Amino acid sequence: MPIAPPIETLLDQPPMELMDLFGRMRSLTAEARFEGTLPIVWQCSDESQSIKKSLFGYVYDCPAFNLGRVGALIDPKRLIPASHHGRDLVIIGGSHIGGSEETGIGYVERVHGKVAPCCGMLNRLMNPYMTLYQRASTLITLFRGPGGLKVEIPYKYLLRKSTDTHDHPHLHLNIDQLVDGEPLRDASQGKVYRLNKDFTNRYQHPLKEIAKIPVPIGKLLDPTTFYFTMNINETLHDPDSMLENSVFDFMPDIVTSTYPHRRMADVNTWRQFHRLASYVTDSFESGDRNILIIAGLTIDHTIKRNTFIPQFGFWMQQGRALQARYFNAPELNELLGEQKVFAPCKTFLEYAEIT
Repeated sequence: MPIAPPIETLLDQPPMELMDLFGRMRSLTAEARFEGTLPIVWQCSDESQSIKKSLFGYVYDCPAFNLGRVGALIDPKRLIPASHHGRDLVIIGGSHIGGSEETGIGYVERVHGKVAPCCGMLNRLMNPYMTLYQRASTLITLFRGPGGLKVEIPYKYLLRKSTDTHDHPHLHLNIDQLVDGEPLRDASQGKVYRLNKDFTNRYQHPLKEIAKIPVPIGKLLDPTTFYFTMNINETLHDPDSMLENSVFDFMPDIVTSTYPHRRMADVNTWRQFHRLASYVTDSFESGDRNILIIAGLTIDHTIKRNTFIPQFGFWMQQGRALQARYFNAPELNELLGEQKVFAPCKTFLEYAEIT
């Protein structure tokens, strides 16, 4: 893995009500003297995100421009037409997840009464990896034998694999992270090894419970012990391929999380946020614009009501890219917490020019 995403505890900040969040953003941009401000969103095209987009426009008294696609993928080049529609830009975006969590997956009730995973696209792409991980964490077993702890690994994870990649994911073990030395003996489905000393030291407490009867390795099969391979085609631009390519390197981190659906949403938001920020500083002709970007996780309590967890921030003043400021989750929440909550003077219907 070339770089690790921010740890889960850093991103797990208190959720904010939308009007509280947007009101604080409006006060922040007003204090920074934003002018002709165009609100912009990047988010999934799911219906659960529609009211959020409308309220963002309402607080800024201007309908929001859309940068996003299904799965909360971002198209940074849409900033070019957006720049013709406003002067200064305030952008909010990120992935979303259903507020009702079961076995690590977020669910929401749809309009026809059925409860479904949300974001469904993230869940669908994650499922094959989850299946591979759950199978391996069940089939690989630990037990206590003469001389200490042992690990039994099935042949399917030991036999030499083809170096060719495939169009669907495969799980492979970092064997040296699990075993010490050569096999001790054959078993019915694989081989038995001494358990790696570093692994044993890392998990001293849970391993104390291991007895003579083999038990699945379970969650102790951590991201250091395995990896996935798959044919990654970066020339494909359909949403599924683009999203999978974006998060593929981090799938071991995702599937081992206690809340894998949420972790995938956070990792996707992190990747898309830095893609957008890099575009703004390296490629976008910003002139002397002010640009504020706030990214985070939207929690869908229903298809109408959301809360938002701010996780990543970017603030560029007067087009000075080299002086742009980045905020991690605690810093961003502190910044927002210092702002007053702006309250629109119009009703929503007045804003919408409905009389």
